[in-house]
Amino acid sequence: MGIKLKNFSRNTITKFAVFLITAAMISMAVIQIFYVDWNRYNIEPLMIETYEESNTFMNELQNNFSEIDSHFNKPEILEIEDLNYIYYITDGNETQTNREDFSREDFLNYSNYVYEYNQGRVTSNGNVFENFTYLFSEDVTIYIGFPDEYMKGKQEEWNNANEILSAQVIDFALYTIVALALIIYLITVTGRKPNKETLQTNWLDLLYSEILLALVVLPIIACCIYLFDLHYYYNYVLRISAIHKSYMYLIGIVTAIAALLSGAGLLALVRKIKDRRFIKGFLLYKIGYKIVVFTVDFTKSFFDGRRYVKSPLTKNLHQRQLAFIIASFILVLLTLMFIFIVLISGILIFIPLIFIPLVLEIVLIYWYVKYNNKTYDEINKGFNESLEEQMKSERMKIELVTNVSHDLKTPLTSIISYVDLLSKEENLSETARDYIKVLSEKSDRLKNIVSDLFDLAKSNSGDINLHLETIDMKTLIEQILGDIEDDIERAGNKIKLKLPESSIEIVADSNRLYRVIQNVLDNALKYALNGTRIFIEMEKREGRGIVTIKNTSSYEIDFTAEEILQRFNRGDKARTADGSGLGLSIAESFTNVSGGSFKVDIDGDTFKVIISFPLASE
Repeated sequence: MGIKLKNFSRNTITKFAVFLITAAMISMAVIQIFYVDWNRYNIEPLMIETYEESNTFMNELQNNFSEIDSHFNKPEILEIEDLNYIYYITDGNETQTNREDFSREDFLNYSNYVYEYNQGRVTSNGNVFENFTYLFSEDVTIYIGFPDEYMKGKQEEWNNANEILSAQVIDFALYTIVALALIIYLITVTGRKPNKETLQTNWLDLLYSEILLALVVLPIIACCIYLFDLHYYYNYVLRISAIHKSYMYLIGIVTAIAALLSGAGLLALVRKIKDRRFIKGFLLYKIGYKIVVFTVDFTKSFFDGRRYVKSPLTKNLHQRQLAFIIASFILVLLTLMFIFIVLISGILIFIPLIFIPLVLEIVLIYWYVKYNNKTYDEINKGFNESLEEQMKSERMKIELVTNVSHDLKTPLTSIISYVDLLSKEENLSETARDYIKVLSEKSDRLKNIVSDLFDLAKSNSGDINLHLETIDMKTLIEQILGDIEDDIERAGNKIKLKLPESSIEIVADSNRLYRVIQNVLDNALKYALNGTRIFIEMEKREGRGIVTIKNTSSYEIDFTAEEILQRFNRGDKARTADGSGLGLSIAESFTNVSGGSFKVDIDGDTFKVIISFPLASE
C-alpha cells in the first residue's frame, strides 16, 4: 500500500494536477485581498473590538472638534439637524451651542458618549485620549455628545464588518495554507518518478540559474505592477459595479499565469539544488571558475617545472624562462623606482640611473635569445633523429610483414594443394574426411589473412601500383551488389538503395575501390542484426561523390570508431571464425592511397561507413 501511494504521489499526472490546483489557490487568495479593497472594507474591525476605541472614531471625533472650532464666533451656527451630535463651545467670554436649553452639566449627563476638549487634551468619563492630533485652538473648551442610539448603530456596523472581514480572512488563510502545503509537496516530489530513485531532470533544468531566478521573480513583479495599476483604474477611476465579477476573474487569470511561470522556475531551481548544481548552474560561476582555472594554469605554466624533470632540454628552457621573467620584473620595478625618485626629488643627477635597468634588460634579452636558440637547435636535432628512427623502424616492420607474407605464400600454396589431393583420395574414413575439411577451411582462411596482410603492408608503405581512371561510382555499386547477391540472400538482410538518377564520376583505382566497398558490405552482412535492412546511399555534396553504408549491429557496440579501424580488431569479440579483423583497415588504407576519405561513425548500435572521393569534373 505504501509503495502504491508513493508511486501515485510521484505520478506525472498527479504532480501536474497539484501544480494547477496550487496556482488556483494562490489566485483565490489574491482575489480575497482585492475583493476587500473593492468593497472599501475597513480592516480595523479585525483588530479593535469596539468602535469607540478605533482610529476611525478618533478621526471622526477630531473632524467634529475641528468643525466646531472653525465655526466659533461666526454668525451661522451648526444646526443639530445637520449633525450626528450636540456640541457646546466657550472661550470663557462667549459660548456657542446647538442646544440652547442645555447647560454644561446637561451636556456632561447627555449620554455615555460625551467628549471634552480643554487645554489641549480630550477626555471622556475621566479617560484621556493620548493619540489625538490637535489642530484647533487651545484657549477654548468644547463638549461633544453622541446619542447612545447613534453609537449603538455604529457598533453594530462595526460588528458586522468584523464578521465579513473574519470570513474573508478565514478564506484567505485557507487558500494560503493549502497553497503552501501543495508547494511543499511539489518541492518534495519534483524530479522523482515512480519506481525510479534517481533524480529525473528536463530541458528547463539545463537553463542557467540566473535565468531560472528571473523566471521565478519577474512574473511576480510584473503581476504585482499590472494588478495594482489595473486595480487603481477599475476601482478608483471607472468604479463600475457591473464589471466587478469580470474584473475579479481577470485578477485570478493574471495571478494564475504568474504563479504557473514562477512555479515552473522554482521547481527547476529545486531540482538543481537536489542535483547539487544550483551554484554550478550560474553563468557567473562558470565564467569565474574558468577565470580562476586559467589564472592558476597560467601561473603554473611559469613556475611549475616538475613536468620537465625527465626532459633536460625543456627543463633548461623553463628555468631560463623563469629567470628571464623574474629578472625582467625586477628591472621594471627598478626603472619605476628611479623615475619616482627623480619626479619627487627633482634632482636631475639621478636621471642616468633610469637607463641602467634598460641596459641590463637588453643584455638579459640577448642572453635569453642566444641560449634559447641553442636549445632549440638541440631539440630539433633530437627530434629529427627520433623521427628518422621511427621511420626506419616502421619501414622494417612493413618489410618484415611483406617478406613474411610473401614467404608464407609458397608453403601455404603447397599445403592447400596437398589438402586438395588428400580430399580426392578414396577409402578415407569419415573422421579423416572431417579433418581434411577443417584443414581446407583453415588453410583457405590463412591464405586470405596472408593476402590481406601483404596488401595492407604494401598500401601502408606506399609501394603499391595504382591505376587511376574515371569511374562511375553508381555503376560500381550496382556491379558489386550483383556479384555478392548470393551472400546477401544467405545473410537474410535486405539492401535499401538510394542512388541518384545521374552517374557520379570520380578518379580512383577501380580494383582497389571495388575491394573497399566489398569489404565494407561483407562487414555489414556479417555483423548486421538479422532481418534488418542495410542502407546504401550515394550523393554529390561539396564537390565530392559520397557513399554511405549503414547497418544496425546484432551486438552491443562498445568500441570507438578509432578502435575498430585498428588491425586485427573485431567489433564482436565472440566471433572468431569469420574474417581476419583486417577488412576495414584495408578498406581505409586503399581509400586513402587512392585519394579518398574513409570515415566510421557510430551512433548507439548503428554502424555507418562514409566513403568520399573528389568528383572527376571538379
